[in-house]
Amino acid sequence: MTTDAPRREFLRRLTKPGKSGQDRNLSDPDGVDRIAGDKVSQPVSRELSLTAKAMAGEFQIVFNLAQYEQSMEAGLAAIGLLEPLEDMMSYFRPRGELGRINALAPFSPVPVSPELWDLLLFCRDLWEKTDRAFDITAGALWEAWGFARRQGRLPSPAELDAARESIGWEWIDLDTVHKTIAFRKPGIKLNLGSVGKGYALDRMAATIEGYGVRDFLLHGGKSSVLARGRRLESRERDANPPMGWPVGIADPVVRERRLGKIFLHDQALATSGTAFQFFYHEGKRFGHVLDPRTGLPVDHCLAVTVVAATAAEADALSTALFVTGPTAAAALCERFEKVGAVFVMQGKVPTRPEMIAIGQTPSILSSDSYSPDQQ
Repeated sequence: MTTDAPRREFLRRLTKPGKSGQDRNLSDPDGVDRIAGDKVSQPVSRELSLTAKAMAGEFQIVFNLAQYEQSMEAGLAAIGLLEPLEDMMSYFRPRGELGRINALAPFSPVPVSPELWDLLLFCRDLWEKTDRAFDITAGALWEAWGFARRQGRLPSPAELDAARESIGWEWIDLDTVHKTIAFRKPGIKLNLGSVGKGYALDRMAATIEGYGVRDFLLHGGKSSVLARGRRLESRERDANPPMGWPVGIADPVVRERRLGKIFLHDQALATSGTAFQFFYHEGKRFGHVLDPRTGLPVDHCLAVTVVAATAAEADALSTALFVTGPTAAAALCERFEKVGAVFVMQGKVPTRPEMIAIGQTPSILSSDSYSPDQQ
């Protein structure tokens, strides 16, 4: 059992008081650049944050300072979920649950934990609702293009054909009675990278709310964000301040620049893009977001940010809508409740991207330094 002294020391190292009046630049290569705060000269808030490394990135919990006595205890409990969740979902841990499924399911049914079982059903449902644009069975395709090891390469036609033959939920058997999974052919590999961080945020949020904390912000790897309640202001600059937590939309062309911000209140947000994961072959650029239906990289836009009720849904749909592009995205958003998307498109001027808002997206407030043309 953990004693009080080591627990306090661990908590002390994790806990960082927020810096009032400063814009903590949490730039995400693929989109979200800001967690909370405006660029102002006077202090506007005081925050308490806890951070932890997990899933090849940094997770952060932000509380309003001194609002709840149990904030630190709740945050510590939420951070304690990250290691077991990563072990359950990681593509790169052969002894973890997903690793064992990928290794053993082609040969015999594999028992699935209740948590992972529910996540698999969620992913299969989104596969159907997005017309197969979101597909966690496309691990073989991800490997064929070299993005699994961040070493992008052009696959041969034979490699691409083999990967495409190993994709699709029609090759997956889920036994609802015994809660087992089996693959009908070899070569299939499940990859939860497009939904894992969002799912982890949802689990963390549920834990924090179990302690009675109702106002906080979570981010995972800077591309997935979940907000509950609102950020408290120590100085109100207008009579009707926006409710929620301000989150910036990053410019995928100029990394340090924001295109604007939106206020999240009991919502989640996720961004997909290819700004920093790509390679060139014979002068052509290939990004890491792949269309599982064609087997090819997609380049409909620079980035897409999705707002949804849960972080898992926002995470998954940001990938799906990046694949489909803005034309098909409007119809897809109508299949889900309270879902909206912001597409960042190449503008007429290369350094000036344009934004297209679709569905039920919160109002976008333009950045002080840049006001893009809206469509």
